[in-house]
Amino acid sequence: MCRVLLLVAVLAALLPLPTAAATRCGADVPGLTRTTVDTGTVRLHVVVGGPPDGPAVVLLHGFPETWRTWRTVALDLASDHRVVVPDLRGVGCSDLGPTPDPDAATLAGDLAVLATTLHLAPAVVVGHDMGAMPAYAWARARPDQVRHLVLSGGGVPGLGLEELAPPHVAAFAAAPPGRLAAEVAGREREVLGRFVGDPAVVASGSLDDAVRAYRAPGRYDAAMGRYRALPRDAARNRADPRPLVMPTTALEGGAPGISAATLPGADVVVVPGAGHYLQEDRPHEVAAAIREIAARRE
Repeated sequence: MCRVLLLVAVLAALLPLPTAAATRCGADVPGLTRTTVDTGTVRLHVVVGGPPDGPAVVLLHGFPETWRTWRTVALDLASDHRVVVPDLRGVGCSDLGPTPDPDAATLAGDLAVLATTLHLAPAVVVGHDMGAMPAYAWARARPDQVRHLVLSGGGVPGLGLEELAPPHVAAFAAAPPGRLAAEVAGREREVLGRFVGDPAVVASGSLDDAVRAYRAPGRYDAAMGRYRALPRDAARNRADPRPLVMPTTALEGGAPGISAATLPGADVVVVPGAGHYLQEDRPHEVAAAIREIAARRE
């Protein structure tokens, strides 16, 4: 018995302990730094890089993603831009928060506090997939903080998203709280791998990041809660149909899609050879496109 205990102790000393950085927070990336921002309601896990006085770029992930989906783009941009990449409320190492099914306006409020806390200059804000909704809500609520809005692979509720979105969007929104999370429990890799269906996401390790992040207690249902909140997002957007005051761009993989269709008047930039997960498929081309947008003097 003593020998067994001794062996266990030796192995424990030799094997690295699991850490937040190796689990749902995603591994560290040299050149990018972790920090946290307390919004007063939740604590956001945020990764930053680049010169503090560089042009500000904020990159928002979708589902099933974490901040890590942007890591290559962020590192590229960090050579000459101040890059901020949060885990949105309920994702990765950001808090779940006290409000069930928070809407885009709630997430936009988090982002407004983040920008104030980090003393960000008005930023180019890129919202991918489900990150498009809080990006749009933030631009609507705080045009002083968002100087150029970029949507990528995600649309605007109330402005055509419901008619153009793939079927899973309505299905996720209609499912009762907890049901889909219970169905997925223990099968996260199988389900998310099939959902993503992009070899680049697997090869980059982002699928592994997603599995670790969304299998944590409460996290998958929190993601579904964002879909359940889409009708509220749509109602808010329909109630205020005025054009945004800042320039907008639809950054699309392969061909114009849902971002261009639901963001009237936006410039359209297409990344050839990329699909929905363009930041994974063609990260340096995406960084170049964002850099060009940030260099514009509107």
